[in-house]
Amino acid sequence: MKVVILCGGMGTRLGLTDRPKPMVDLNGKPVLQHLVELCVRHGFCDFVFLNGHLAEVIEQFFGDGSSFGARITHVREEAPLGTAGAVLAVRGLLKQSFIVLYGDIYSDIDLSHFADFARTKGGLGSVFVHPNDHPQDSDLVELTDGDRIQRFLPKPHQGGAVLPNLVSGAIYILEPEAIDFVPAGVASDWGREVLPAIVDSGYPLFAYLSLEYSKDIGTPGRLKKVENDIQSGRVARMSRRTKKPAIFIDRDGVLNLDPQGGVHRPEDLHLIRGAAEAIAMINKAGRPAICVTNQPDVAKGLLTEANLRRVFAALDTRLAEFGAYLDDVFYCPHHPELGWPGEIEALKIDCDCRKPKPGMLLAAAKKHHLALEDSWMIGDRYCDLAAAQAAGSRGVLVLTGEAGADQLKYTDTTPDFIAASIVEAVVFVLDQLE
Repeated sequence: MKVVILCGGMGTRLGLTDRPKPMVDLNGKPVLQHLVELCVRHGFCDFVFLNGHLAEVIEQFFGDGSSFGARITHVREEAPLGTAGAVLAVRGLLKQSFIVLYGDIYSDIDLSHFADFARTKGGLGSVFVHPNDHPQDSDLVELTDGDRIQRFLPKPHQGGAVLPNLVSGAIYILEPEAIDFVPAGVASDWGREVLPAIVDSGYPLFAYLSLEYSKDIGTPGRLKKVENDIQSGRVARMSRRTKKPAIFIDRDGVLNLDPQGGVHRPEDLHLIRGAAEAIAMINKAGRPAICVTNQPDVAKGLLTEANLRRVFAALDTRLAEFGAYLDDVFYCPHHPELGWPGEIEALKIDCDCRKPKPGMLLAAAKKHHLALEDSWMIGDRYCDLAAAQAAGSRGVLVLTGEAGADQLKYTDTTPDFIAASIVEAVVFVLDQLE
C-alpha cells in the first residue's frame, strides 16, 4: 500500500520563505519527517511525494528515502491542481489501496489499524474522522447505517444548524477507482468535491472514528499547540498504543433533561446546567469522554434511528457552543419486553448491551483500547453503576435525572461517589485519575 503525501503548501502564515510548509520544524525535525517515521513504524514504506513550492528542499532532504527506511518517489506539480488533482497525475503509480496524507498535518495514528478497518469495510475507501472543539468552522461528515458516510458538510455552516461533531481529519485510505471521480485538467479537492461526488453516486465510503491525535500546523499558534501537546504527553495518551482510562457518561438525566415522553426530536434536547462545562473539563484534561446510553424507544417504535442520530447531532451542537465534545457515543436500541403497538420485533431482545449489562463499555474498550479497570462511569441510575461494576470500572451517581430511583433493584451495587451534579462528578473523577 503506497502512501501519497501532499507536500505543496507554501507556509505563508508560518512566515516561511526558504522552505515549504511540510518542512517547518516541529520539536527538532520537519513535520514531514514525523509523518514518514509514523508510516514506517506501521509498516508503510513506499511513498509518493507530490511536491510543489520549493520542491527541491524536500527532494534534497529526503532523497530516495533509504536513510529513513523508506522508498520515496518525488513528483513535481507542473501547476497547482488541488489536493485531488495532484493525485490524478500519479494515477498510474497507484494500482491498489493507497493512503493520502497532508504534509502540514501532524498525526499519531495507528495506520495499520486504520488500514485493517478500511480493508474490512470495503467500498471505495475510508476517512479518518474525530470530534473537535470547533465543529462550526470544520468540514464535517454525517453518517448512516453505523459508520457509512451519508454526506459531507463543508464549512462554513449556517448559524443555528444542528450538526454532528464528526470532523473530516483529511486522512484517507482509498481504492484506485476513487481517482476516477477526479476531474481532469482543473483544480479539485478531496474533501469538498471528489469524496462528496463518490457518496452522491451511491458508492460507499466509511468513517473511521478514532481518539488518536491529528492536528494541522498551518499557523504559529497551531504549531505551538502541537508542540505543547507532544511535550505534555497528551499525544501519547491519546495513542492506540497506550491503554487509557475513559470517563463514560450516561445521557438522559445526566447530560440533558429527561422529560416525560422522552427526547425524540432535536428541539427536545436541553442540556442540564453545567453539563457542557463538565465535558469541556474532560476534553481539556485529555481524557476520553464517551456517552453510553440505553435508547429503548427505538425498539418500542417511538423513535427511528435516523431521528435518534438527529438528537445526538443536537447534543453535539449544544456542547459545541461551549467548546465541548463527546469522543464517541454508544447506544443500545433494544428492549426485552413486548407490548408496544409500533414496536420493532427484531429489536425486542434480551441483548448484551443494554445497561446494567456492560456490552457498550466493552465495545468502547475494544474500539479505542481502553483500560476499563481504571475507567469511571457517571450516571443517574444504579443500572449505570451496575454496568460499570460488571465491566470492572467504578461509578459515580449524580443526583440529577432519576437520582438513583432504581436503587432497590440493585442492592449489590454501591456508588464509589455520590455527586450533586455532573460538574462535581467530573471534578472528583479527574482528581482520581490524576
